Amino acid sequence: MLHILWTVATACLTVGCIGRTNIARDFENEDPQVRIDAIKRAGSGKMHSAVPYLVDRLTDSEAEVRMFAITALQEITGLRHGYRHYDSAESRHKAVLRWRKWLADKNRKSEKTQPVDERKAG
Repeated sequence: MLHILWTVATACLTVGCIGRTNIARDFENEDPQVRIDAIKRAGSGKMHSAVPYLVDRLTDSEAEVRMFAITALQEITGLRHGYRHYDSAESRHKAVLRWRKWLADKNRKSEKTQPVDERKAG
């Protein structure tokens, strides 16, 4: 979980969103509107580093938050993995598992394609 916070915070520093707001904290704010605003910023900014957080928001208790999360994920990745925010909890769960598998596969693939020096460094 901490690596996700670090990734999103790093992305915010890169695009300049820290200072205006802390998007990493906003993804988990108790106010659904704050979560939605963070999701919209991530989607419109095509923040690839926010994808793990957006996948987490697919399990949000609020249907509207889930809807914006899948929309942002589709904007960033071009994928849906069969996820629909209005499906049954079981169907959503299966789609979230597909998203998490995709993330894990993507992370493994990117680790394999890094030059040896970069893999050793971090």
